[in-house]
Amino acid sequence: MKGFITFFVIALLVGAGEGGNLWANNITINEYDMIWSYDETITGADSIAFRINIDSGFGDNDSFVNTWEVLLADKELRKEFRSSIYKELDVRINNKTDGIYLVDVDAMLSPDVIGKTHILDTVVNTYTTTYRFDTSVLNAGSIWFMGQAGTPVTIVMPQGVDVTNISGIDNATINITDHAEISGFFREISKDRGEITLTLSRNTSFIKKEINASNVTSPEKTDETKPVVEMLSWIRDASIVVVGLVIILLIYVFRIRKK
Repeated sequence: MKGFITFFVIALLVGAGEGGNLWANNITINEYDMIWSYDETITGADSIAFRINIDSGFGDNDSFVNTWEVLLADKELRKEFRSSIYKELDVRINNKTDGIYLVDVDAMLSPDVIGKTHILDTVVNTYTTTYRFDTSVLNAGSIWFMGQAGTPVTIVMPQGVDVTNISGIDNATINITDHAEISGFFREISKDRGEITLTLSRNTSFIKKEINASNVTSPEKTDETKPVVEMLSWIRDASIVVVGLVIILLIYVFRIRKK
């Protein structure tokens, strides 16, 4: 068990192994949260070692990995991953971890792991961590990430914030549309450790402007009572005419009867 956990933690936190292990980081920042996904690609002899660790650590060591063994490995991996992050958060805002909370840790081991252990093929696993921020990233002056040195990374920033400076990324490229996307590789700061810092500033061009009441043209007022008044006036005039005709008729009839 300890050997298996060690293998996973090393693969997860230390990164790519020689010749058969590729570790990629994909970070998406929203105003009040962050999703960091890791795609681990294991090939060749490393894929055999990966299966053997699952079979011996969580199974009956029969050279075959079944679904139940993968589920047990998945559960243990999430537990160990969460514990390692609690020891040191891999993200900081304004060089602080205050107000940053780890919400969820997810692991999706490749279904290709199931089967015989001694198979030379490719295994792709995905791990995801979700964070919540107390304050808006749009108001932050900087954001910092820690990862494995030499591993590729892509960082997607939200609308409303500009990246004014990048440090800690080798071969950095930045693509700007309605938001910024930065890609490159974690630069080695110390042995196996990389640190990236993005300096930020708020971009007001993406902030919804308040409506200036002085510039708003009010719709032309309509008098909904006008048709009613006109109708009542017409009825009144018609009534006067009818009453007048009735009076004239009565007078005429009265004179005829009198004669």
